[in-house]
Amino acid sequence: MIRLTPKGYRRVCQGHPWIFRTDLQGQPEAEPGTLLPYAAPDGRVLGIGAWSATSSIALRALPLDPKLSSPAEIDAGYMDLLRAAIDRRAARPETCRLCNADADGLPGLIIDRYGSGISLQTLTYAADIRLNKIVQYLEDRFHPEIIALRNDVKTREMEGLPQEKKLLKGDHSELLSPIGDLMLYFDLMEGQKTGGFIDQTDNRLAAAAFAQGDCLDCFCYDGGFSMQMAHKGLNVTAVDSSAKAIERLKRNAEYNHLTVNTLEANVFDALRQFESEGRKFDTIVLDPPAFVKSRAAVESGRRAYKEINLRAFKLLRAGGRLVTCSCSAHMRRPDFELTVAEAAADAHRFARVIDRKSAAPDHPTLLTAPETDYLKVLMIEVS
Repeated sequence: MIRLTPKGYRRVCQGHPWIFRTDLQGQPEAEPGTLLPYAAPDGRVLGIGAWSATSSIALRALPLDPKLSSPAEIDAGYMDLLRAAIDRRAARPETCRLCNADADGLPGLIIDRYGSGISLQTLTYAADIRLNKIVQYLEDRFHPEIIALRNDVKTREMEGLPQEKKLLKGDHSELLSPIGDLMLYFDLMEGQKTGGFIDQTDNRLAAAAFAQGDCLDCFCYDGGFSMQMAHKGLNVTAVDSSAKAIERLKRNAEYNHLTVNTLEANVFDALRQFESEGRKFDTIVLDPPAFVKSRAAVESGRRAYKEINLRAFKLLRAGGRLVTCSCSAHMRRPDFELTVAEAAADAHRFARVIDRKSAAPDHPTLLTAPETDYLKVLMIEVS
């Protein structure tokens, strides 16, 4: 059992699941990934956490009964949390997140389903040492055609774990998986994250309902927003700097018998070019990569967000619509909205926020851990 310092105890009382090494009184003699009870300074047992021997986050709390005592009981409780996480997604479509790490009480465990394929990440020792048991459970429950391990994530190094990716089942990594009324290609070994950006699934469907007229999809990747807008019958131009992403977008469009105009270019350059040409659009989607990857990058990232939104406001016709996103965890919602507001003011546009969105419901966040609330989406009508 590990005792907390008074400072660590105060942090736990605020509900945050991360307990830092400086919050502990001494170090336990335990293997990395062990699920250990932790206690207040006076010895009262508070909960159970996943132990890391190397990360600055020494313990990550799990919502398990602190009265569980034996390793067998605790391990059974871990699998119960996994079953519960998947059960909560019973009403979600076949392309969805089955487990969202801390928000499901399973630190470092990400499991995504892409129709007949499953892609997972074990980003902490606690998840990694249970990989075989987790995979067997997924096999028994879903009988997937493909199981991919996407542990090519730098955060594993903080746990003392190597980066790796491999197929655990299947002889290919690409498949078609449903998104709304469409079937889209995903590559579970080479695609971004675990194969694609499925946290935007619901937002893409909502954006298609919101969009109108001539649409510009910036940072389009493989066409998540473009496909849905084209499926609605809208004229869509999609821009991305990745040739591979544009190629997959074209394949998605061809398979679904849709037409999307594509442009392989740096989005900042393309927006400047459109402005110089006097080109206008009725709908613009901005879904950039994370411009703010650390606290030190907040200011430079804020400038990047402001520039793309400023140019988008200038390119929109009166009555136009803007769907603007930020997936930067370090860019908090109020700061993101302020940045977009400043861009609207500088462009002399009257901007009404019609809706505010976040990640899909299968990507829950923890109320007591604001770091987990990373995806922000604004749907704006412009005069």
